[in-house]
Amino acid sequence: MRPGCDGLWRVWPPLSGRSWPEMDRKDGTAALPESVLGIGVDIIRTERFRRIAQEAPGGVAARLYTADELAECRADGCEYLASRFAAKEAVMKSLGHGMGDIPFTDIEIRRLDGGAPAVSLSGAASRLACEAQVARVLVSVSHDRDYVCAFAVALGRVRDGGTLC
Repeated sequence: MRPGCDGLWRVWPPLSGRSWPEMDRKDGTAALPESVLGIGVDIIRTERFRRIAQEAPGGVAARLYTADELAECRADGCEYLASRFAAKEAVMKSLGHGMGDIPFTDIEIRRLDGGAPAVSLSGAASRLACEAQVARVLVSVSHDRDYVCAFAVALGRVRDGGTLC
């Protein structure tokens, strides 16, 4: 099985006998398959972020998180900051780069209306993603009281001939 552009999982190859580009999405447009270009995972102890969550504005947090991410941080600041940090590191790894290549603030992890995390790239992260032909990055975050784990997948769209867009 593999996910379609609409995020729904489908059997691959399609059982209908139609090729993937002919399969329709909910909005009626043809869905193109995506190719996994990279994966990344990170696990960290939540406790590492307690000091960062309690510090005054403008400290370490300003170098790791965007203004919107810090504004979204609620009472669960320690766990929130840890989950965003893990997600950013997983995204960097999925792009094939480390902390020295991409400033943390070039990767923004926002919460969608349903609560799922979404990735937004800017600056060096966006440039490196474009060079690698990454169309989008998906991220999943899981946490309990002591640990946070994040998993990221960098995807590139595939043309009818099998080449990346």
